[in-house]
Amino acid sequence: MSQESHHDHFIVPTSVYVGALVALLILTVITVAIAQVNFGSFNLIMALLVAIMKASVVMFVFMGLWWDDAFNRFAFLSSLLFLFLFFLFTFADVWFRDFRSPLESEILPIKSPVRPAVVGEKSSH
Repeated sequence: MSQESHHDHFIVPTSVYVGALVALLILTVITVAIAQVNFGSFNLIMALLVAIMKASVVMFVFMGLWWDDAFNRFAFLSSLLFLFLFFLFTFADVWFRDFRSPLESEILPIKSPVRPAVVGEKSSH
């Protein structure tokens, strides 16, 4: 009795690789264009979005995630969601650090910053 191991191997067509190459080249041009234009505080966000798109193309095509199990695709997409949430919370913390509601302004007055000591000046302690 011969034992034949029958494995279905999916062979990716060349057109898919060419499409991935074109997509990565276009995203690279977009990355360079974003770096040339000043979008203010959105430069980092736009650069991260393009980088996530490029990483997704690489993972889906070159690592075979597109043809893999649905659970693996779900795990990848959920990790992107959590990465987005971590960045969102970090950016929200940085962006709203100086924000005070009108109620907080009445209860807690804004303290003046400490004046740095000047060289040669005697301290009042």
